[in-house]
Order: sequence, then structure tokens, then C-alpha cells
Amino acid sequence: PKAPAQDQLDLLDSVFGPEYFEHGRLLLTVARDVPGAMKVAHRLQSRLNESFGSMVEVIFEHVKHELWEKLHTATTNVGLHKGPEVPECQVTDIPEGIRLNPYQREQLPTLEVLLLWTDSARTTRGHCMYTIGHPKCPKPEQVDEIYAQIEPFFSKRWVHVHLVAAPAPAAAGLDDEPAPPPQDPDAGHVGGGVGVSLLACHAYGFAAREEPETAAPHVRHCRPLTFRGISDDAGVAKICFLPADINKIQVAESETFHGTEVTLLKADVLSLDQGPTQVSVKLLPKSLASLTVHVFAMPRIIPKAEETDGIVDWAAEDRERVEGASVVVEQLRDGDVDLHLTSPDGGASFVAEDGLPEGCVSLTVRCPGFRTEERAVFLLSVRTAFTCPCAASEAGRWWPDPPAGAPPKAWL
Repeated sequence: PKAPAQDQLDLLDSVFGPEYFEHGRLLLTVARDVPGAMKVAHRLQSRLNESFGSMVEVIFEHVKHELWEKLHTATTNVGLHKGPEVPECQVTDIPEGIRLNPYQREQLPTLEVLLLWTDSARTTRGHCMYTIGHPKCPKPEQVDEIYAQIEPFFSKRWVHVHLVAAPAPAAAGLDDEPAPPPQDPDAGHVGGGVGVSLLACHAYGFAAREEPETAAPHVRHCRPLTFRGISDDAGVAKICFLPADINKIQVAESETFHGTEVTLLKADVLSLDQGPTQVSVKLLPKSLASLTVHVFAMPRIIPKAEETDGIVDWAAEDRERVEGASVVVEQLRDGDVDLHLTSPDGGASFVAEDGLPEGCVSLTVRCPGFRTEERAVFLLSVRTAFTCPCAASEAGRWWPDPPAGAPPKAWL
């Protein structure tokens, strides 16, 4: 089942397409020699400027029924042809094919409202919102009725969603952890390519009524209208939507930011004469772990570690470099790709240059002539370093059973 708002949206999409428009022109064609027409046109112009003046420019086009009669008589009796419009004589640019010139019609319009706008392909398009032909002429008390026919075409509103990165939470490091470097001045910049969704929660009907045409469907069939946009390089996503009483702006979770949702009430949506509604959405960055893996050959004689309960402090020992080592981080979430760490010092250590999100990962260390080491570790948003002593392949099984005299834990 469709909500009434969906029917209205379908009507707007059939005229404008999903792009809608930000600025346009309203052409008011009025027969100035028809009594009462100019008075109605000026009242309508005032009403349109008051409501939609920031979005459209209202332009007058005057025609005369006297001239139409002369031209119509000449073409009928003499057989002359009514030629096309001359662009230089138009009050505004109206490409051919959008309308038939008033003097070319069988009836001259006493009052006509034509909307002109430019679509995303920079093509001028038009739609006639109201027209009435001679000898009929609207009366001043009909201005509200004419306005009511035009207003639904301006039901959509623009919202500019400004994406801003919130300050990252302070990492809970060790007491001897060095102070973090000063924050990058561009750290709050989100950038382009971030998808933003706006859910307009429109009503489907009245739950208290039992009439089929007014009763609301079951809640499982009720879905909000979804409008989408993508942020530009400045981190701004422009979305044109049909406002509901409650609207929700959502940004999905990404590798860099947590997902978030902001509620936008209809009462907070600006009217067209006030311009687009500006909404700031703060995105919480994910805490990234700084990971370093030190790879070296396991010494033939394991250093003594009686004072540290069998845990060897490899940082205080001489470490023999191995050739051809590689370290791969497998993130244990679905859809995440494996990350190959890089070595800035020729293979002695491997780092994740851009950091890794907090969470459980699997480290795999491979080196020719040595056993492959695999370990599941949990990363926190602190500087994390692991040491990986690689046992020679001919040494037999090392994990989980160490050889006699070896400490039970070789990783720190």
C-alpha cells in the first residue's frame, strides 16, 4: 500500500524527475487588455514572491487579445502562416518545444503560469501549472484557488547536511605512554563520497478508522520515504525531500566513522523563502590502533625469564633479522579485506601505516625457512607492538607446546 505522501511524490517525480531543482523561473502570461486580468495577475505575483521568491523569479509576459484577433483573422482569411517565436522578442529564454506561443493558439490565454527550470543535464524544461483561455477570466477572489493549484509543486524542501568529524575519544594508554601528537587542523574534515540518507516518516492513514480508504495498513507495511545524497569535497550533502512531521538523517557506518542518526522535525525545516535548511551532523571517528610487529629469528638458547614469570622481554635482547618475512592482518569482520603490513626498516618490523580499527584480528607471519605463525590478538586504540620470534621449520612443533626449557609465552 502507498501512503498519500507517496502519491504526491510520484506526481512531483513525473514532472521534475528525482533531481527536482534549486532555482527556476515562473512566467506569468496575462492578457493586459482583458478587464480584471492584470489585477488578478498582480495579486498572484505578490503571493508567489512571498512564498517562493527565494527559489523562483517571477516574470511577467503581457499579451493582447486585440493583436491575437488580428493575427487569427489574417491566418484564417488570408492563409498566412503563424511563424515560430523570435528569441530576441521573448521576455525570458523559452526553448522551442516547451510551449506553444500564446498568439499561435486557438484561444489566447487570459492568465497562464509556466514554470521553467534547468535539470541536471543543464537542459531547460518547463511545466504549465495553470492556464485559462479567453473569453474566461479569473476573478480576484479566485487567487487563493489558483495558488492552491501551484503550491503542491513546491512541496519539496532542500536540506544541506554538513558532515563534521567529532573529536576522537582520548585513548586510555599506559602511564608511561608518550603524549599524543597535536591534532591535525584538518581532522574535522570529512570530505566527499559519504552517503547520507533521509527517512521521511509520513503517515499512512488513521489507525482508529475502519473504512478501507482511510484506515492505516499494518505497521509491517509502513515504510518511510527514503531520499539520498552524497557529500561533496566540502563534506556537504544536498538532499531534496518531502518533509514529514518526523524526518531522520542517517549516515551509515564506515571504516573510518561510526554510524549516526539525527532527527529533523518538520517544525525545524525552513520555508522556501528562507532558503535551504542547514543541518550539522557530527560523525564519531573510530579509534584506530597503531600496530607494529617485530619479526626475528628465535635464538637457539631461550633467554632466562625467571623474574618475569617466563615472559621474555625481547626488546632487551639481541634479535637476529630474518629475510623475506611478511605480515598479514586478517580482520575478523565479514567483508573486510586482509591488510599486508609494510616494513620501514628492511624486514625487522612491520607497521600498519593508516592504523587499524579497534577489535579482534588475526596476525599471520610468514618467512622462508621458518614456521608460519598465526595469532589472534585484540587491538586497542594505543600504540601496540608485538614481537614474533620465528622458529626454524626443522625445529618441529613450537605452538602450543614449547620445547623443554622454553618459556610458555614467546609473544609480548
